[in-house]
Amino acid sequence: MRELLEINPIIGAIKNDEHLEEVVKSDCDIVFLLNGDILTLKKKIEFLHKHDKKVFVHIDMISGISSSPVIVDYIKRELNLDGIITTKTNIVKRAIELDLKVVQRFFFIDSMSLENAIESLRKVKPQAIEIMPGILPKVIKRMNKSYPSIPIICGGLIDEKEEIINVLSAGAMAVSTTKVDMW
Repeated sequence: MRELLEINPIIGAIKNDEHLEEVVKSDCDIVFLLNGDILTLKKKIEFLHKHDKKVFVHIDMISGISSSPVIVDYIKRELNLDGIITTKTNIVKRAIELDLKVVQRFFFIDSMSLENAIESLRKVKPQAIEIMPGILPKVIKRMNKSYPSIPIICGGLIDEKEEIINVLSAGAMAVSTTKVDMW
């Protein structure tokens, strides 16, 4: 995972189908799919792969997908994606067992959410974590200190070049953004 992020630290995060065409024209190597349903997912993944993009699907946001760990077995077998994104530790655990790349997303609203994230990482070690909102240099530094071997991706509320520079300087390895002009 680290190698993918080192090539290009900007990740195209797709929240609507209109941006699929734009992300394939971009320099982004990695795409986070944040929308869709179980019926259209395979077609989107194939389209992005055809344009040499690495595809990570946020399975918590895909209609028709349950939060049961068995969904990871299905996704790995049927969809030929490069990895998943989830907030759920049980899904992370199953993805790791199946040798599927996984980004665990954490939302930080207070010190308790930071402590819960650190505790979760004691139980499972995803290939990367995504911190939301991504404009939290203090949290990035603490997470990097606690788990320096896990790459940090920042997303959420990042829409200026200066913010990208700041989070990368704080220790994040990459940034995911839905802001098309940042790609």
